[in-house]
Amino acid sequence: MPATFPTARLTRFAILAVTGATALSLAACGTSNNTSNNTKPTAASPTTSNPTSSSPPSASAKGKDWVSGLIDSVSGNTIQVTQRSGAATVDFTPSTDVSEITPAQLTDVTAGSCVSVHPDRESASNSGNGITARSVRVSPAVDGKCPQPKQPAGASTSAPAPQPGAPTAYRQVRGQVASVAGNTITVNSTDPSGSSSQTTVTVTDTTKYTKQATTDAQALAQGKCIAARGTKDDGGTLQATSITVQQADNGNCPQPGGRRHHH
Repeated sequence: MPATFPTARLTRFAILAVTGATALSLAACGTSNNTSNNTKPTAASPTTSNPTSSSPPSASAKGKDWVSGLIDSVSGNTIQVTQRSGAATVDFTPSTDVSEITPAQLTDVTAGSCVSVHPDRESASNSGNGITARSVRVSPAVDGKCPQPKQPAGASTSAPAPQPGAPTAYRQVRGQVASVAGNTITVNSTDPSGSSSQTTVTVTDTTKYTKQATTDAQALAQGKCIAARGTKDDGGTLQATSITVQQADNGNCPQPGGRRHHH
């Protein structure tokens, strides 16, 4: 009997302990539910009703978007274009710079004009500062200077930037014409760092010439090739800051790097 009494007391104590713990647990649960109910209205704050208000600006805000292809139609200030990657829409305004590329010849290359020369890799000289031209594009100087053209995002030239020590023959030359004598054009160039150089360009009977000149929206027409630069809006339409057009070649448009877009 003496051993039974302590056991009974211990049993009652355990029951009381469990009951107390259960009560504390229920109280804590109730507190948690109250806390959750109290914070619920805070979670539905006004900031969540407009999730786009804090969205960071897109990469297109830098104005590096571009569209290149064949003009399907022009309606008002909107151009529908067929690109190699699919359809695209271009919007323009009176402030959009429009220029047109047309066929030219050697006599259009004069001292003071600006040129962009693509070298002929097969026949170009690998020594000195001379190249043989595969194509020459001429344009008028602006305030006596030749600005360096900006390439569309993702574009590449037909003559990629050479590695150190690569021959001058493989470089695309841009600059101002110093002189034209016979089949030789001397071009003065300035790189982004401000360093100047002079290149002798030899032209042949197979050299192709084009000229680029400022024009207006009247030049935008169905069937022409377009290269437009600007910023795409939320709907994917390019808001053009500059547009260049030229005639298609049997329905084909030139692509960056000298390739042609077949339709």
